Order: sequence, then structure tokens, then C-alpha cells
Amino acid sequence: MSRKLDRIFKKSKRIPINDNTKIVIMSDCHRGSGNNHDNFIKNEKIFESALRYYYINNFTYIELGDGDEMWEVSNYKDIISEHQETFKLLKKFYDNNHLIMIYGNHDMCKKSKKILEENFYYYYDKVNSQHKELLNNIIVYESLVLNYKNKDIFMIHGHQIDLLNGTLWRLSRFLVRYVWRNLEFIGINDPTLAAKNYSVSKGIEKRLEKWSIKNNKILISGHTHRPVFPKVGQSLYFNDGSCIHPNGITCLEIENGNITLVKWLFKLEQDKFISVGKVQIEKKEAIESFFINLKDANKEN
Repeated sequence: MSRKLDRIFKKSKRIPINDNTKIVIMSDCHRGSGNNHDNFIKNEKIFESALRYYYINNFTYIELGDGDEMWEVSNYKDIISEHQETFKLLKKFYDNNHLIMIYGNHDMCKKSKKILEENFYYYYDKVNSQHKELLNNIIVYESLVLNYKNKDIFMIHGHQIDLLNGTLWRLSRFLVRYVWRNLEFIGINDPTLAAKNYSVSKGIEKRLEKWSIKNNKILISGHTHRPVFPKVGQSLYFNDGSCIHPNGITCLEIENGNITLVKWLFKLEQDKFISVGKVQIEKKEAIESFFINLKDANKEN
């Protein structure tokens, strides 16, 4: 598995960033077709509010895989039709060159230019009854490397080291679409799902953490739906969580050379109005401090 990550890292798209760069990282939205299996619906308004904030404040939005639920949904146009306002917001980022998409296991099909062209380049605007340009000519990557002051931040969804969701993803998609999806109605969850299986998710996290420490590179992933923000000097592995938590969405912000884990959620104001706001889960930490302290810790050991 380590060699697989090495190969992915070497062929990753590379983007230089500096202290003026502002980035927000989200993953695992699992936008569906609006039915009972669409886990994104309950947090869609929170997601849209967060995206408006990041757009107004000139952030680049990186979607770190599983943005769309393309395992359970066979007609991908239904996803865009159901979530048009969300995709219109994504288009604003794209038009300003502030959108980067990485595919995960549930939207692995986005690596196909043909599927992107047929489903994401244009959409049918229900309000105006006409086809309009959406994410025309977008490229969706498997991975990304941000280079900050000659230090690499490796970004992948994380399914690549998960056998069932990586190498055997076509089999898993079949089981999800035709077996586990129906069993969920009677309360039986997919036992292979990393997001709902603690031992599976911990195993994935340990392998990603081991690679990051061995290569002295920050590694950011999604996939497990579990937000991870390490203590300085202990690890270089981060996870942005997901957009389908029961009470909000989590994401990572990179700004002024710092990284922060935040949560967006509904808030009850004093005047009893409900608003959308964010809270800081982990304090801001300088990106450089993780490399320096981990290096010192390794010397001591």
C-alpha cells in the first residue's frame, strides 16, 4: 500500500501556495438524487451558506472526493437536477479558477472525461427551461500536492489503500447499488463501509499516518468521515471529516500559513432566529510547526 501511495504522490498535480493563499477543504458530500438515500439533503443549506462565505472571502474550494453519490445513483444528471443551487455555487468558484475537484471511490467515474462531458459540462436549468454551461472542461484529479515553502502537503481521498473501495471498487459499487442499499431499509448497514466501521477506518488512518511520517509530508484525506487534527509533534495526518455529519459539516481551512479544523452548523440566536455559523474545533496551527516538531520528536526517539 505504501508503494501505491508513493506512485500516486509522484504523479500528482502540484500547486504552489504561500501565506496569501486561502483554501477550504471539504469531502464526502455524497450529493444524491433527492430520495431517502440522499444523505446530503439535511446539510445542504449549511453547505451552501459555508460556500457563500468562502466565495465572498476569496477562498479556493478543494473537494476531496465523494462529492457526488455515483454508486447509488445511476443517472448522474439527477444529482445536478436535485442540487442545482449547490452546483451553481460550485460554478462560481470554477469560473474564478478557485475550484479543484478530486475523486473518491463513490465518484470514481469522474476520472472519465466522457462521463464529465456528458453530465457535468452542462446542465438543464429548470427555471429558464434551457441548457446552460456548468463545469465545462473541468478535470477531476486523483490527488494533489500543495507546496508551501518547499514543504509538501499531499491530498487524496483515502480509498486507495482500502481494498474493497479501491482495487475492488466496481464490486463494492455493485453491492451498494443492488444489495446494501435495500438492506438499509431494515436497519442493516454495509459492514465494509469505512465511515460506519471503526476498525476499518482506524486501519486506513494508521496506514495513511504511517506514510506521512515516513515521508515527512502532511497528508490530508477524507473517506472515513472522521475529522482528524493531530497534535504538533505527533503526526502529519489530517482528515477533513465529512459534509453529512448528523449536526453539521466539518472542513479544514488553510489561511495565512495556518491550518484549522472548523465545523459549520445551525445556531439558535438570542432572538430565537436560526442562523448558520462556524465554530473552531481545533486551534489554528502553523503548517511549518508540524514539520519542525515532528523532526525534533523523531530525533529524541
